[in-house]
Amino acid sequence: MDKALYDIVAGKQAREGFVSDTPGFLDRYRLDADERAAVGGIDLPALRDRGANPMLLWGLWMTFGDRSLPGYLAELQGGHSLSIRKEPKNG
Repeated sequence: MDKALYDIVAGKQAREGFVSDTPGFLDRYRLDADERAAVGGIDLPALRDRGANPMLLWGLWMTFGDRSLPGYLAELQGGHSLSIRKEPKNG
């Protein structure tokens, strides 16, 4: 699980693959169903509870979140504000 998270955070090509084809990206890793759902949904509380490296969780937040500490802490408490698949705003 940490390897998949690291690849998303550290590699632009991996990150683009994750965003464009999440199931295909996740197929590259040995993840059980719960890990797959947590990584695929970037579910920070679930990832934390499954033992993900805290620095990788922070890296995910800095990559896909609002980059604020209060936002990160709220997300870890189940805020579910993070969404990387929102439609871009027009105009």
